[in-house]
Amino acid sequence: MSEIDDSAVQKVASLARLHLEPQEREDVREDLVRVLAHVQSLASVDVEGVEPLNNPHELSNALRQDTTSPPLPTDEVLNLAPATHDAWIAVPKVLGEGS
Repeated sequence: MSEIDDSAVQKVASLARLHLEPQEREDVREDLVRVLAHVQSLASVDVEGVEPLNNPHELSNALRQDTTSPPLPTDEVLNLAPATHDAWIAVPKVLGEGS
């Protein structure tokens, strides 16, 4: 297994948008080394004859017929909204300047 150096830790921190102090980088490097060593140890587990499992629970979709119903009255919807402007639901601006 290749050794994880400080530049690899900085790259991972950058991708995760984390600012790490030098001591934190060393702690994270040690954690990453332990995690990767554990993952590598899993390669030695004998899985011969074990079927792949995509979910540990027996799940099935609860399907129902699609049915139409009348929409809620506009006044009722607006009364449920945290903020309104005239006949519209007001929401915070997410696009525009500064984004």
